[in-house]
Parts: sequence; structure tokens; C-alpha cells
Amino acid sequence: MSRTRNPIRFGITVGTRSYADSLRLCQAAEAAGFTTASFTDRASEPALEGWTVATAIAATTKKLIVTHATLNVPYRNVALLAKAAATLDEIAGHGRLELTLGAGNQQPYYETYGYPKQDAAQLFVGLRDAVTIMRGLWANDTFTHEGKVHSVVDATIGKRPPGGRIPIWIGALGPQMMRYTGRVADGWMKNRGWPESIDQLRGLVRLLEEGAISAKRDPQSIRRVLNTMAVLGEEETKRVLAQQQPEGPAYITRPQVTGSAQQVLDTIGQYRDEGIDTFHFRFAEDMLLSQVRRFGEEVIPKVQ
Repeated sequence: MSRTRNPIRFGITVGTRSYADSLRLCQAAEAAGFTTASFTDRASEPALEGWTVATAIAATTKKLIVTHATLNVPYRNVALLAKAAATLDEIAGHGRLELTLGAGNQQPYYETYGYPKQDAAQLFVGLRDAVTIMRGLWANDTFTHEGKVHSVVDATIGKRPPGGRIPIWIGALGPQMMRYTGRVADGWMKNRGWPESIDQLRGLVRLLEEGAISAKRDPQSIRRVLNTMAVLGEEETKRVLAQQQPEGPAYITRPQVTGSAQQVLDTIGQYRDEGIDTFHFRFAEDMLLSQVRRFGEEVIPKVQ
């Protein structure tokens, strides 16, 4: 395992907020030097619909890359998603969409929204079909694929993205998904938040790189993304930790990048050494914009 050759990047997790607040946060993040804005795609959560708000934000910012954590394949017709992605890519100015796909293993949402239930094997096969179809439609005037879950026959999306490609990241955690991500994806986003331990992270990265090597790909080319809450400042960290009432595993519910600017830089450096090149942060609401600004002043310039 080794560092990737990708430049280190920082993103913000937009979360469940109004459009006006989402736009204000994204504009502040862009001004502070953050690279990416990540939106939710869990239909039952009290958040704006992820694709719509990402498109609106992309149209009203200048540089931010938009993505999701994660965009769940079973909710959408994959050929239409390919067209929607090409459209968003043009609206934003080419190169500002990273399409982060997930298999969508969230069964309660299927029941409440009327989607047919699928087991884990079907979800995995459906994701593979989706990647094949979307890349085929972006690269060709017409495309046919007979899949086990998703199929298209002489399908076209009309105007295709320049170069016939949009980067695809995959949200993954299990061994099969990790190896598949290494074989085909441009990036990996770890499901379920921050790693439970360095050893867990090393095991996941090892699986990712095994998949890449088996497909004769350069493992160092694959972007690796972690999500967590972050707090900059020792007093601010004490205040946030005192307010935390975790209802689940600490690696999901508690901030994992915390402390003084030097402590934050040390944590980022540690995970950078383990192969991570992208960090998506969410911040406490009562100091949201000030934290974004401070990261832009005290952290981001020192690791670029």
C-alpha cells in the first residue's frame, strides 16, 4: 500500500438543510478552498432531493465538484441517470461531477417508496450493470447491454460528455465490492463513515488495490474518500464533544478529525500515509461557517 498520486482534496458534506443554507455553505466552502460538495441520496431523510440540489448548486458556484454519498442505483433508471449526469456535467462546466454510486442496501426505503426488494447479490449485480450501461452510453452513439438487473437496447442519450466519460466513484465496504471498485472505479468512498481503526482501513485499501492489480490498473490512480465530522480548535473540540450524545458507533457519530490546526494536520497526514487522498467534512451547526473559513485559512493551504 502507498499514497496515491492524486492531489489531496477536501470536501464538505451538505447534509439536511434548506436550499438557501446549502447554497450559502457551498459558496463559503468554495471561497475557503474546499474542492467538493457532497449531497445525500437517502429518499426518506429530511433532506432536499440529492440530484436536484446538486444540479442547482453546480449552476450557482464556479469551481466546486458535486457528488453524493452515495447515489443509490436502485432508485433510478440507469440509462436516464447517464443522461442526467451528462446534462449536469454540461450545466456545471465539464469536469465538475463525480458520480458516486452505491448498491443501495437500504431496504426500508424500498418498502416505503414501492421499489421491489432486492437481496445483496442482486444489488451488487445491478450496480455492475449500471456502471457498464452508463459508461457505454457516454462513450457511444448507441449502446446495448443485456444485464441480469438492468438492460438497454440500442439506447442513446443524445449529447454525450466530452471524451465520453464522467468519473465514477463507488461507495463500498465489503470484500467483493472493494475488489470490484478497484477493478473499475475512478474513486472509492468508504461506506459507514470513518474507519473503525487503522488496521481496518489497511485491510480495505489492500482489497481495493488487489482489485486494481487484477485488472492491470494502477492502484495509485484511484481516489480514496473518507467522511467524518471535523472540529478545528481545542476549545471548540471540547465543546462539541461535550454536546455529543452518540447513538451508534463512535466512528460514525463522533468527530474524528479534531483539535488544534497542528493536530488536525497530523491526523490528515496519518491517513494520507495510509493511502487516503480526499476528506469530506461536516461541521457543528453553531460554528458552521466559521469552521469552514478557518479550515480554509489554517489547514487547506498547508497540505496542498
